[in-house]
Amino acid sequence: MEPSVEQSLSPEQHEAFFQELIGKMPMVHHADKLEELALLGLSMTLRREASKDLREELARQIKAIIAKVEPGHTPEETAAAMATAAKDCILVLRVAKEQRKPRPPGNAPHPHHAAHHPHHAAHPPKDAEMSNAKVVKIVVGVVVLLLAAGGLAWWSGKETPNSDGSETTKFVEQIIQATQGEPPATHMFGGTLKVTSMGGVPVVIAEKVPPRICAASGMKLVKKGLLSVNGVTPTRVSSAIITELCNKDDGDATIMWAPK
Repeated sequence: MEPSVEQSLSPEQHEAFFQELIGKMPMVHHADKLEELALLGLSMTLRREASKDLREELARQIKAIIAKVEPGHTPEETAAAMATAAKDCILVLRVAKEQRKPRPPGNAPHPHHAAHHPHHAAHPPKDAEMSNAKVVKIVVGVVVLLLAAGGLAWWSGKETPNSDGSETTKFVEQIIQATQGEPPATHMFGGTLKVTSMGGVPVVIAEKVPPRICAASGMKLVKKGLLSVNGVTPTRVSSAIITELCNKDDGDATIMWAPK
């Protein structure tokens, strides 16, 4: 069974995740989605059983903050109420971070663990793996889309030009099928294909996707689920935006997709 995103992030990635998460919270425009996002951040910050009481108390505070949000008579009033709620929820998460229990002795990975296993096969080169920063940005982006999709503008209905027909269709099918069972280790273009889970939702990560296929398939995938390209989850989606993201980094692209 694939580890969950929460379990697979290192302490450094958790810290980066926290910073990315609180940076995204003011962008959420629906109270229920803000509550879900804040509670997710809380559960990831206070994961240990020893923090259960504090986690439950702070969860009550978050719910109380959200309960005070009332739709204003104007968009400006509603936006102001949401901004205040987001600020207060972020303060609660900072309290959680400051008061969380330290890692129990002996649970931390040994800094020289790899040196004790010289017979293990060498890991792939670092350039074949996503950097911590990219992993965190992709994860946060998909989390925000999963929780806040109701407040974001989605696919405008235009098909992307110059799609690669059968190749694109087959690649999209491969991505979708990967969420339904054991995926192959690589996708049809040779890059790594893996599936993890986030709150019970399967999330597919495809690396080294040719930019032209990324652009064409991205427009199809975004109609069927939630998409992040090269670590960026756009709040508005169009052919031009997807194409730009697919070509943002030198070389091939990384796609992360979760079904709706």
